[in-house]
Amino acid sequence: MNRSTPLATRNAFFKRVLPTLSCCFIASPLWAQGTLELPTTDIQGSRITQDEGYTASQASTASKSDVPIKEEAQSINVVTQQTLADYQVRSLGDAMKFVSGVSQGNTLGGSRDSLVKRGFGTNDDGSILRDGVRSNLGRNFSATTERVEVLKGPASMLYGALEPGGLVNVISKKPEYTQSTTLSGSAYSEGGGTMALDTTGPLGDTGLAYRLVAERGHEDYWRNYGVNESTLVAPSLAWTGERASLNLSYEYNEYSNPFDRGTVFTNGHPADIDYNKRLDEPWAKSVGIRETATARFEYELSEAWKTRVTYGWNNDRYSLSIAQPRLSNGVFQRAANGAHYDDETRYASWDFMGRQELFGQRHDLLIGVDNQVSDQFRGKTYRGAYQSGFDPAAPVYGGLGEPSTVNAPQSNLSNKLTSSSMYLKDNWHLDDRWILVFGGRYQHYDQYADQGMLKRVHVRDDNGDAFVPFLGLVYKATEELSLYGNYSRSFKPNDTVDKNLATFKPEEGRSYEIGAKYDPLPGLNINLALFDIVKKNVVTTVDEVSEAAGKVASQGLELDITGRLAERWDLIGTYAYTHTEILDDPDDEGHRLANAPKHTASLYLTHHLNVPAEFGAWHAGAGARYVGERAANNANDFWLSSYTVADAFLRWESPVFGHKTSLQLNVDNLFDKQYYPSSTGSQLQVNVGEPRTARLSASVTF
Repeated sequence: MNRSTPLATRNAFFKRVLPTLSCCFIASPLWAQGTLELPTTDIQGSRITQDEGYTASQASTASKSDVPIKEEAQSINVVTQQTLADYQVRSLGDAMKFVSGVSQGNTLGGSRDSLVKRGFGTNDDGSILRDGVRSNLGRNFSATTERVEVLKGPASMLYGALEPGGLVNVISKKPEYTQSTTLSGSAYSEGGGTMALDTTGPLGDTGLAYRLVAERGHEDYWRNYGVNESTLVAPSLAWTGERASLNLSYEYNEYSNPFDRGTVFTNGHPADIDYNKRLDEPWAKSVGIRETATARFEYELSEAWKTRVTYGWNNDRYSLSIAQPRLSNGVFQRAANGAHYDDETRYASWDFMGRQELFGQRHDLLIGVDNQVSDQFRGKTYRGAYQSGFDPAAPVYGGLGEPSTVNAPQSNLSNKLTSSSMYLKDNWHLDDRWILVFGGRYQHYDQYADQGMLKRVHVRDDNGDAFVPFLGLVYKATEELSLYGNYSRSFKPNDTVDKNLATFKPEEGRSYEIGAKYDPLPGLNINLALFDIVKKNVVTTVDEVSEAAGKVASQGLELDITGRLAERWDLIGTYAYTHTEILDDPDDEGHRLANAPKHTASLYLTHHLNVPAEFGAWHAGAGARYVGERAANNANDFWLSSYTVADAFLRWESPVFGHKTSLQLNVDNLFDKQYYPSSTGSQLQVNVGEPRTARLSASVTF
């Protein structure tokens, strides 16, 4: 049975065979479990992906369809379900320690995902997707996350306006046709923990399957006050017919998290103050509700062609309260600031995917159109007066009240970006070894912004068109080795206006990349990539005058090794060399880009212990990530030191009363390293890394 097998035949096979097999949510190597590990359905509902331990052979992000990773002319990394489970990943930033060339950017006090990819990226750059739909959510990793796919380099051909460094696609758990329920819980060393339910299965013989993921978390923040709190409920439903399939999903997440600006640097070095003490107030937090909904319908037009209609929606309604710091004549001051936000994305696409034979040569085709609306609204905006009297070396709290002073001119900021596109991609198999990959996107966009509570003030009104090409070549030297190269471009509309309120031209990027994908052993993958990226039309400001004259560049090398190193040994190893440079800027020319380390590396080893079966299956793993020195801002007037942080885990698995049971201990920052992962650009707002923490988790599947 293969991709060309009719959908009805495949469905009949799975409905007949799957109920006779056992499966679990936390996958483990076959030899360790003594059971058969089943493939899981991909987000598109159209193919079967095979994740084996720390490796994956297919990913949907690069083509929106089931093209093997080795046949793509781009660098693709997958953080698998097994990796997420072993190291108890709790955030998207934490997941990126298993991927080369990605570092942490300005997280806006810990309230947003911020990933710097190949030197490019901010906390609001649109480069994070949820099941292929661009996300406006502050945080995108949750109990519903199945795995994470990272597409390196420009991705504007398929996904529109983006930074040229790449994108991250968070893949959600989907309904399965095998009945299974997992109850899990965890206890956190700082206090509190989580309780979760994950249940899935068929609904009789209707062709329907359901999944429900629910989690309640209440954990003390690791610094001297604050609580991370969330309540998540995520139902989903899948239906499979003779030639059609439908997947509906919804996620509701109510949350409250500390808004922590970090610590203070003086003269380019951490100030001599308590690492664990916050410099704000107990009311400084982010509180809100995140929601996502996705509907995806597929229909097999023939054995070679199918069509897919996708609608996605996500919304983040939240309030921020901030004790904003500044220095005035050398005196540390704070102001009670904040705002109410409502960020929404609506997305619709219609795709045709097919495998066409022309003149004896195969074409894997994607043809589609999409429409996207990004609507960001900031309502009441609070800007308080700065107050002195707070000593960071001996903080006393309560002297600054909650935000209450409304700034009418800055309130009710509405920022809307609408785009409509058509795109084409073809993986043209010239023969058994050569694949020509080409395509392009034509996109029309409109952006509009205004603000003001009492009087509306026009901020920007702009529209334009862009064509983004992609050209790549893959050479399959052997079954184990494929070589590739590509040329691609990116664009991203500027949201800054000049003195005449005219919006600057979009930022444009171009990239060259060559690489190799090699499997020296079954289940072991080695990916190597060399890249060169230049981005122009970067807006720079001198003496309060802005101009789109800036140009920046990034060149580097990335190496990823993942998979089965030997019997009972699994490996994740990464290294990235990223040289960034500001090529054209009145003040910062020749400087390095902020939060972009030149060297990063990680190494994680997992051992599946050989113990008698009556004692259960034991798994132990440990590793460390290294992040090199990096500029804290584009001015390069202070730097963040390099650091190495180690993590470890130990897991026991065994049937208890016939149900799969596991108990796991994870220790992060094993040697209690003090480190500073990123900066806002100000020496008064430098992010601090978590100290040594532990998590004890348990689960039972029945």
